[in-house]
Amino acid sequence: MTLYSAMRRLRISSTYLFLILLSMVMSFPLFWMVMTSVKPQREVFTQFLPRAITFANFDRVWNAMNLPLHLGNSLYVAALVIVIVVITSTLAGYAFGRMEFPRRNLLFYVFISAMMIPAQAILIPMFSYLNSLGLLNTQIGLGLSMTGGSIAFATFLMRSFFKALPSELGDAGKIDGCNDWGVFRHVYLPLSRPGIATVVIFQFMGTWNEFMFSTTFIRTPTLKTIQPALYQVVGRYAIDYTALSAGLLLAIVPILIVFMLLQKQFIKGMTAGALKG
Repeated sequence: MTLYSAMRRLRISSTYLFLILLSMVMSFPLFWMVMTSVKPQREVFTQFLPRAITFANFDRVWNAMNLPLHLGNSLYVAALVIVIVVITSTLAGYAFGRMEFPRRNLLFYVFISAMMIPAQAILIPMFSYLNSLGLLNTQIGLGLSMTGGSIAFATFLMRSFFKALPSELGDAGKIDGCNDWGVFRHVYLPLSRPGIATVVIFQFMGTWNEFMFSTTFIRTPTLKTIQPALYQVVGRYAIDYTALSAGLLLAIVPILIVFMLLQKQFIKGMTAGALKG
């Protein structure tokens, strides 16, 4: 074995060892949460591994906290936001990416400037605005409050995706007799499924995990989404870690399902720009 081969193997081994250690460190919180969810309350900080696995915490969270109701509320709000964001960002992304009109780039940068505004800065104005519209303490108002910055970010993604598609496809569609809408509907929209899947996954995760707006704009307990509902186990003087861990694990399941259903399109959407330059 030459010195070069030995150094190369050592470098590869060191890289894999570093990645393994990094993966272990990053996955430890999830492992701790899984272990905590199947422990009795008295063993949370006294036993690293449970003496006996129990699923009573999941049953307690599912029934006592009425978790199906809050999961349904989150699904409703997420579906509302995703429909609005996908439709709006797909049309806006196509317009900014494929159509020519005066000051297109300037308008695009003004449009996506909403991404630079932190949610905390618009919390009080949004509260007053929803109150004036009669949408405060409603799931529709909560969903609409999440669409502002979300549409800007999704439009940014869809514009990049549409710009990566060959312009010759649109020219061929116009030669076949399609107008601008026909080119979008029959040529570019079917090819934009990876980009749409990427937007859906990002938007679903962002809406599902949103906490600040959900806590501020919703007061009725039966209308709360999953994250504020789980926060109820955080008391002033004590925290029910077993119930919180079990609830968080159940809350992760819908995100995993959405990602598994759309992972192929998601990977295509994330790598489209790199493959097409």
